Amino acid sequence: MKKVRESVAFKSIFGIVLLLTIFAAIVCTIGYKGFTKVLLEQYAEGAFQTAQTAGDMVDPDRIEAFIETQGTSDEYVTLWKKIDQLCNSTGSTFVYVIQPDLTDYGHITFVISTINKNSTYDYYGFGYVKETTNEDYRQKYIQLYNGTSEQALVIRDKGYIQTDPHITAMIPLKGKDGQTKAILCVQRQMDALAKARHDYIHRVTLVLILLTVLVIIGQGLYLHKVLILPVKQITREAMRFAEESVVLDRKLTDTIRYRDEIGLLAGSIDQMEEQIHDYVENLTRITAEKERIGTELSLATRIQADMLPNTFPAFPDRKEFDIYASMDPGKEVGGDFYDFFLIDEDHLGLVIADVSGKGVPAALFMMASRIIIANSAILGESPGKVLENANNAICSNNPEEMFVTVWLGILEISTGKLTAANAGHEYPAMMQPGGSFEVFKDKHDLPVGVIGDVKYREYVLELKPGTKLYLYTDGVAEAVNGAEDRFGTDRMLAVLNRNKQADPQAMIIKVKKEIDDFAGEADQFDDITMLCLEYRGAETMLK
Repeated sequence: MKKVRESVAFKSIFGIVLLLTIFAAIVCTIGYKGFTKVLLEQYAEGAFQTAQTAGDMVDPDRIEAFIETQGTSDEYVTLWKKIDQLCNSTGSTFVYVIQPDLTDYGHITFVISTINKNSTYDYYGFGYVKETTNEDYRQKYIQLYNGTSEQALVIRDKGYIQTDPHITAMIPLKGKDGQTKAILCVQRQMDALAKARHDYIHRVTLVLILLTVLVIIGQGLYLHKVLILPVKQITREAMRFAEESVVLDRKLTDTIRYRDEIGLLAGSIDQMEEQIHDYVENLTRITAEKERIGTELSLATRIQADMLPNTFPAFPDRKEFDIYASMDPGKEVGGDFYDFFLIDEDHLGLVIADVSGKGVPAALFMMASRIIIANSAILGESPGKVLENANNAICSNNPEEMFVTVWLGILEISTGKLTAANAGHEYPAMMQPGGSFEVFKDKHDLPVGVIGDVKYREYVLELKPGTKLYLYTDGVAEAVNGAEDRFGTDRMLAVLNRNKQADPQAMIIKVKKEIDDFAGEADQFDDITMLCLEYRGAETMLK
């Protein structure tokens, strides 16, 4: 019984069931806020569309003429009727044009004002002057007039307000000279939003409870069959081939017939074994030893490159973060690797690692390590537990005594909470918003594969929107030039801080170029692997 409880399969299934139980308990709470945000976004979008339509009707350079005629001209009356019709047809509460007092923006004058016929609020006539509602409105007026903002949104649903909860969308009306002549505003009440929000929550709560019960029962049985067992089989086969270099008649795809990533991985291992074996046999007969090794390693390079995430942008629909990574092997194949993957909709796994040794054995060990680590993380384990599971799995069958240094982090996307563990890897570099890149000296434990039953410590970082995290292997700092000078961590930080406004892809390209320029004609002896994450925050989904 104890052996069963300590197995990876039991822990994985137990972890998923626990996570699903917690998820069912909290989703009703966050659903209320999430659905409100979506509806509010739709409200705001509709208000801005109405504002843009009304803005197209108004010639900003004619506003002064309207003021001179006190709104009595035929042109003004015609324009007012069009905007009034737009106000009523779109269900808006108010559509109006104002000119703030530019001395302190403390008062506004109404140039055009329409009101929905079904509204009970007071109507503001031409030339009516009133105090600016509050400081929020005043700041929005200032931004629209000085050109720092092309649109503004005010949400009033808390505290003391004279009207019902509402939103106000504002756009500047600019003349031909590019100067703001007035501000066009559209106000919409949020009573329909509140009703839709409450109806939604009642329905989703009942459905969620029923679905959660079904998922908890079925997921444990399903995952053991389609994930745990195939991963173990693939791992054993990869390590066997690394030792024997012999292709068996029975393929992985004979027993693993899924069409998902596990099935593709099994097919890739089968294909890799067959291609490497075929190339070795053919090249042994028809080419010299040097040509045989070169062709074999060229194939391994392609296979290895295909095993790592190499499509960017990696998650084009996720605006909360941006990520980019690169791996440049020192030889034809390398022992470094990086990985990133969505564990679920709110958790992103990040891995960077460096395998001991070089060449094909290190590359095969790298692929096996990556599979073990990624699949354990996807099953919901914490970083420390993932490294512990990977370490025990590798140590159980590691006659070559190879090991791998690993930095593993799991980011909670909605909050910016990053939980990480470091198995003897390089310190990460991090830049907080408004700051500079600095090396974060985290807790180090033994590399994976050195000795079994190691407990890996975890730590937590709070990423604020704008935080950038830079991960790397020792090939970055240990790159040398012709004079045997090292590139070093200080040069690395200097490059990062000169380009701290760049996005992750541009930043990694800049660092690699600086390393290449520094090294000159000197050979690259070690793999150079980098991964950069920019956390933008969950609130970016509303922008």
